[in-house]
Formats: sequence, C-alpha cells, structure tokens
Amino acid sequence: MKNKIIVAGICIVLIIIISVILLIIGKRNYIDTLFASRVSLKYYYNDKQIDIIVTDENDIRIIKENLKGISYEDNPSCGFSRDISITFSDGDNELVVCPACDGCSKARIGVSNRYICIKDINALKTVLEKYGFCFPCI
Repeated sequence: MKNKIIVAGICIVLIIIISVILLIIGKRNYIDTLFASRVSLKYYYNDKQIDIIVTDENDIRIIKENLKGISYEDNPSCGFSRDISITFSDGDNELVVCPACDGCSKARIGVSNRYICIKDINALKTVLEKYGFCFPCI
C-alpha cells in the first residue's frame, strides 16, 4: 500500500513538471498581437506603394485576431516578403508579420523561419484589400 502511494506521488510530480515545461515552451512560441496599440500596413508591389496606419477599430481587431497564436518552424513553399507586411507596435516593441504573397493561409514572423497559421484568411484578405492589397502578389 505504501509503495502505491509513493508511485502515485511520483506520477503526480512528473505530470506537474511536464505540464510546466509544455506551458513555458508554448508561451515562448506564442505570437501575441494584442500588445500593439498601433497596426501599420506595408504593400510595395508593382506600381503600388502603400504604407498606412490602420485606424478603424474593427479592422484592427480582425487583423490582431487572425495573426495571433502558436508559431512553428517550417520552410513552406509560399512566397513571403517584408514589402508585403503588417507591423504591430506599442512604441517599445515591434512585431512584423508577412502574410504569404500567394494567398495561402500562412504568415512569416519577420525574416525568421517561424510561421503562424492565419485563422481566417478570407476575413484578413477582406480587410487588407480595403487598404489596397491584392492577392496573389508573386
């Protein structure tokens, strides 16, 4: 009976340790766009040179909601460019996210090899198209 209690205690401790490790790893890879007080768009493609700060609160909400979540390492075949990007900032911190130029539902974090899945690509495209973006842009 005493051995069962010890084994159960050890299992509980291991589960807690593993949970904490997974939580730490998940937070490190979590892309949080909610910190931003400013959202700006950049679209330099062909004859368009758009550089604008988004002021519509609903558009900001849609952009933030669709570009937050867990990032992952990958090397997708979608095209990405800092010339087609969304910048989140709060004055001190800045996060640049580059949606795929071919219209797929991925976005690159800056110039890294980290990516995020866009939650609702159609909602995001609708907002970006209001500001002059056009997909695909490859």
